[in-house]
Amino acid sequence: MNMKRICILACIVIAGLTSCKKFLDTQPTDFYTTTNYYSTETQLQQALNGVYGDLMRPELYAQVMGFNFVSTTDEVMSNRTADGDARGLRYNYDASLVHIASIWRYAYVGINNLNTLLDNIDKPTMDASRRNIIKGQALFLRGFLYFILTSNYGDVPVVLHTPAINDVNIPQVKQADVYAQIEKDMKEAEVLLKDYTVTQAKFNDVVTLTAVQAMLARVYLYWAGYPQNNTAKYQDVITYTDKVILSGLHALNPDYRQVFINLATDQYDVRENIWELGSLGAAAGVVNKSGNDIGNFVGIQSALTALDSTSYNSAGWVWVTKKLFDAYETDPNSAVMPNKPSLDIRRDWNCANYIYSGTNPRTKAARPNPWQMCAGKFRREYVPQAIRNTNGVGGTYNINWPMIRYSDVLLMRAEAENYVNGPTNAYNYVNQVRKRGYGLMNGNVVKSITMVNSGDGYTKVPAVTITGGGGNGATGTAIITSGKVTGIYLNSPGALTLGSYYTTPPVVVIGTFWTPGASYTTGTQITNGGILYTVTTAGTATNTPPVNTSGASDASVTGAVFTYAGTAATATATITTGNESDLTPGLSKDAFQLAIRDERMRELCFEAVRKADLIRWGSFVSDMQNFASWATANGAGVTSTGNPNGLQGVRNVSARHVMLPKPTYELNLNRLLTQNEGW
Repeated sequence: MNMKRICILACIVIAGLTSCKKFLDTQPTDFYTTTNYYSTETQLQQALNGVYGDLMRPELYAQVMGFNFVSTTDEVMSNRTADGDARGLRYNYDASLVHIASIWRYAYVGINNLNTLLDNIDKPTMDASRRNIIKGQALFLRGFLYFILTSNYGDVPVVLHTPAINDVNIPQVKQADVYAQIEKDMKEAEVLLKDYTVTQAKFNDVVTLTAVQAMLARVYLYWAGYPQNNTAKYQDVITYTDKVILSGLHALNPDYRQVFINLATDQYDVRENIWELGSLGAAAGVVNKSGNDIGNFVGIQSALTALDSTSYNSAGWVWVTKKLFDAYETDPNSAVMPNKPSLDIRRDWNCANYIYSGTNPRTKAARPNPWQMCAGKFRREYVPQAIRNTNGVGGTYNINWPMIRYSDVLLMRAEAENYVNGPTNAYNYVNQVRKRGYGLMNGNVVKSITMVNSGDGYTKVPAVTITGGGGNGATGTAIITSGKVTGIYLNSPGALTLGSYYTTPPVVVIGTFWTPGASYTTGTQITNGGILYTVTTAGTATNTPPVNTSGASDASVTGAVFTYAGTAATATATITTGNESDLTPGLSKDAFQLAIRDERMRELCFEAVRKADLIRWGSFVSDMQNFASWATANGAGVTSTGNPNGLQGVRNVSARHVMLPKPTYELNLNRLLTQNEGW
């Protein structure tokens, strides 16, 4: 392995330098070795920090792990051609691709550094509880890196100590045995970190007790699925998700969107995000790390320009799928076309229906076709101005990566419960996630706005104001077709904080009402007495309201002239009833499992778990083949409105893509490695 070559070379250099100086009988002072390092608590912590920092390398979670090999599924597809193939996006890669080697190489570099740390963990004199925290985190991270390796490459070598100079060829271990080692490391870490929680750490970009338990639940979930199919592990999923749930340390953020805004604005949400990987600019956690590509390739397209202080840089190299867009429930009573408003807040956050184009000026352009909507979950527009850099070139970004969230724990709990005991007691967990998705965690929100009268004569889009009902924060946009207000697109169902929910339907006002004494400019449209007027002469209105004269100028005001334009539009609002988001009751075990699969896509899209989910369900290849047929029939191949490049990537999927190939470079170094089937 490459990491062993690094170690071997280092040992050779050190041996050469010290052998010619034996007569001095001194320790080196101008460079570090295992002999003169790891001698203090500070040095142990620095070594651990280095591994945390390396997790946010471009070769791991700063780019590759969240983008390269997970960006063509049924929820998201690359829009690239040649670039997509060079980065592994369209399943045209082989074992020699540099990004194939990156995951392997840097996972083992991390493991080697952790092994060296663990080999020297007892060296310094220090507080035992502090030593346990460092050792527990190191053991967990080693298990986690092996989890990355085995879930991507299958059977891999397991190295638990710093390799000796002659350890060149190390055999790979069966995946079941790799899982057993991961379990051993993480369970030992759980014991060592038993008193180290997010309450004590105050940050979630370090490993705490519930991070270990949540990730161990994910390990068991993968172990239970394909290719191991060790279904006894579902009971372990229940055990470990219950530990997280019953700890009382974690909860859903009432606003799904805020979870990702917090990641962009350096706000730690230790209750929702059980473990996240920190990046540049984050609050003072373990270590300040470099910037990353989160929100770039998988983000809303925009160019960075010094002429626009709100600008940011994002390539937007993937688009969502119509399957994902259609998976979110819409308002059946809405007349808005072509895309009805969704009752699920997650849709319009995850499926961004706009891009930014140009640089001088930068303009916002609509993207109404789902096949060409950007992945909107990680939004760089929320990144602090000082970090994203507006000098017209480059740009540095700080968004943290959400490694595992509380909603995932709830969905894992529901899936495992359904497998072991059936769906009866599993509903509670999935419905918590759905209630948050619909904005109903703490009360009712605006559900729908229905047109009572579409009016006529509108030449401009009127403002929509939603007030009363005991709540606030609901907003909408009028849709104008041939001078009529044909619908109201509900942009937000309301503010999702305690005290801002609705108890009765609010009042919807379309347009601006006539105000006595106000000044009006030419072209302004106002409403009075159910009539729409257009200001044809600028001026100030008197206290006498305009009178409908069926098209003639109204002379009852001084200065401003109001001309009849048509009938004013009106609409009414309805609010939710608190349980409308709940999953359909009475589902069979199989139907509930299918519902969980869709819910995981709606909740966790673009968080690099969909492909792994499809693989562990044993349906990756067949699902991609079926999706390719569905996507073709539903417009994905149309150049002007679809995503033919992404569709081709889906069509390229075959059985060999269940696992990544072992890197060619590593096979040449370690003769005991065996290439995965199909490569």
